[in-house]
Amino acid sequence: MKLFRNQRSKLLKNRKLGNYLLYAIGEIILVVIGILIAVSLNNWNASRKEQNKLYNIYNIVAADLKNDIKEIDKMQFFYDQVKPLFNKILKDSVKAVDYAFNPQYTYIMIGFPEITFNKRGYSQLTAFNTDKFQDSLPTQIIEFYTERLREIKIDDDMRAEDIKENYSHFKNNYAWWSDVISLKPNKDFIEYALNDPDYKNRIATTHFMAYQVFLPELKTFKKQAETILSQIEERVPNEN
Repeated sequence: MKLFRNQRSKLLKNRKLGNYLLYAIGEIILVVIGILIAVSLNNWNASRKEQNKLYNIYNIVAADLKNDIKEIDKMQFFYDQVKPLFNKILKDSVKAVDYAFNPQYTYIMIGFPEITFNKRGYSQLTAFNTDKFQDSLPTQIIEFYTERLREIKIDDDMRAEDIKENYSHFKNNYAWWSDVISLKPNKDFIEYALNDPDYKNRIATTHFMAYQVFLPELKTFKKQAETILSQIEERVPNEN
């Protein structure tokens, strides 16, 4: 700046007005260029910070989805384990001794495993302004969670309502209920399980809710979650 001032003073002293004006314009242009560079650097830095925030949210979503997939695998494992029990009941292959000494035949009638999905990343993504990014993944993730969680909740509520209705029905209508929920053998319950169509109908309904309604939704969630995980991996830089 001292150099600029000296040059300007020299031009004015020599009364070279034209040269001075050209010099002044050049100086203004340099100042404008400097301001534009500073603004560009500031915008680039702000954009980089926002991009890093999005990457961080992607990482949280990825961690959530990995945990969700583990929970789905546990749920699938449980239903794989009890599927032979359902099949034996529905095929009338269960004996009185099975009901008396294998408590699993009672468990499938009065209980079911629960599942909870992690939504921390989803919540942060919905609150984050992604309009500035030319990336369809945030919208895809939000639509995935919105649709899949809604469908799973509907099916899970139906599954829970079915078990709840069984509880109320057995509690209000059968004297053997106290023994059954205490996992004690009861000949009246065994007689009911072996010969009353009501029992088989209820088992068939529980089987349908689990294997034809609920588990297929979980499989869809898992498949789409794995696709999203792949896309996140492609976008987020590897810190290693």
